[in-house]
Amino acid sequence: MLHLLVRLGNDAYAIGTSDVRRIVPLARLKALPSDMAAVAGVLNFHGQAVPVLDLTRLLTGAPSREILGTRIVVADVELRGAGPRLLGLVVEGAHSVARLDPSQFQPAGIRPDGREWLGPVIEHEDMLVQRIEIASLLPTEVVDALIRDSETALFA
Repeated sequence: MLHLLVRLGNDAYAIGTSDVRRIVPLARLKALPSDMAAVAGVLNFHGQAVPVLDLTRLLTGAPSREILGTRIVVADVELRGAGPRLLGLVVEGAHSVARLDPSQFQPAGIRPDGREWLGPVIEHEDMLVQRIEIASLLPTEVVDALIRDSETALFA
């Protein structure tokens, strides 16, 4: 299975390419009031309002650096009972695509509370890469808000 390899801080992570719609340069986002610190804002993606999370902030508490390689990964996320929805993910570097065998991923041994989206790990090119489970990334209250607002267009 193909995975997009991304950098978050000093670590490498893998996102299944079947979930990835597009990778775009870091853009100016519409600020969005939220209790969840990882919410970076809203992206206008071809006229569609797409909520964006900062994965580095979600993992480390520090925002992604605005460096040359910082990108927004626009991904399809299946919301329970409401169908697919686009979600943007800020990453400090979307540096390559690799074919990683799902059966070769191993449990990380520990998963911090509330981080069900951190999946198993695999060794790839002398680094340990952890899979991100996008479908499990959003807390229930955020999913509920996305479902509730899925019919509302922010950009006309």
